[in-house]
Amino acid sequence: VCSSDLRVIGIRTSVRLLIISVIHSNTFYIVMKVTHIFWSLGFGGIETMLVNIANAQAEAGSEVSVLIINELYEQSLVNSLDKRVNLVFLNRKKGAITPWFIVRLNRILERSKPDVIHLHRSDLYHFVWGKKLKSKVCITLHALPKGLVRREGVMHIVWRKIKKRSVLYSNVVDMDRIPHVFTISEVVQKTLYDNYGVESTVVCNGIVTSCFVSRPKTMPKGQLRVVMVSRLEHDKKGQDLLIRAAAALQGTVTVDFIGIGSSMEYLKQLTAELHAETYVRFLGKQTQDYVAAHLTDYDLFVQPSRWEGFGLTVAEAMAAGVPVLVSEGQGPAEVTQGSRYGWLFANGDADDLQRQIVFIKENYGEAMTKADEAKDYVRNTYDVSVTARAYLQEYEKIVCGCSKS
Repeated sequence: VCSSDLRVIGIRTSVRLLIISVIHSNTFYIVMKVTHIFWSLGFGGIETMLVNIANAQAEAGSEVSVLIINELYEQSLVNSLDKRVNLVFLNRKKGAITPWFIVRLNRILERSKPDVIHLHRSDLYHFVWGKKLKSKVCITLHALPKGLVRREGVMHIVWRKIKKRSVLYSNVVDMDRIPHVFTISEVVQKTLYDNYGVESTVVCNGIVTSCFVSRPKTMPKGQLRVVMVSRLEHDKKGQDLLIRAAAALQGTVTVDFIGIGSSMEYLKQLTAELHAETYVRFLGKQTQDYVAAHLTDYDLFVQPSRWEGFGLTVAEAMAAGVPVLVSEGQGPAEVTQGSRYGWLFANGDADDLQRQIVFIKENYGEAMTKADEAKDYVRNTYDVSVTARAYLQEYEKIVCGCSKS
């Protein structure tokens, strides 16, 4: 703790900012009250990350709360939260136009008096009365920035509805007003600054690496078994590229897609048009536990995203010892350190994706060696304990006034 600033931040906060030395691991954790806020707790990268961070911070000794606004959650995620994490639901109906959840939200924050309010989407900042609460407010941008910093006015929204156009999606609303901004990768950090002029601190996402069953060091038997775990949104995630590559390989590979999303019907139709139904399967929504246990069933993990801020599932596959193939120039390539811990193909190019799959299949011994090195790397770099500790250290800087971003 910045000892010279303790008199400034107050007795209540300074007492909680204890540093507990852990002698056997030579690490330390900062203990404070943290409240994470998000809209829902359904299956998704942000929700999974939120649960893992909250659990790790509670394990580190901090007093952690997770406040979910909408009446939307997956019971398996609720069950996976550490019992020490205080989970609060406001039970707002998704899309409901009501101010009462805002009042209740701030009453809860007033009573709990957290040191840090950690938002996981920027549009939530509009509902938090930060100055009155005297809590430090921060935000994590979990994806590449997109949309407008300023909210669309009522007349713009009405005009869009008249024209039957959707309201513009934005994950950067009010981002320039939030005092402390975190980004999940250098790609997201650079894009946020270049496009919006907003500075941020990188804290990489993390996973519970110990949960993933390791793939045995065996060569593929017959067909190369390929898997992708992601929301089915082909314009962003690129599932159509993988289907085209698999169809061109005429049954020498099988592909399983784990996840649901708006592109499900389109991707199934594309699979049928390319006559690839016998070796392309859609397994639907699966739990974290299922993914952790079954990545080991596959020979190759592919993330063909056209644009992607990080690539949490890529890190998961690496933790399971599965070779990974990702698109160039995006967050997943940052996770793999380029071609050091994985394989790359030209972004948006289904033909190059096909060629790289063939190369990995024909050089699988090399792929296993690289996957083994990747497993050690991801466990030391992207374990959620590393992420949680990094956030706690950044919270300390924020609370004692040592950081402005």
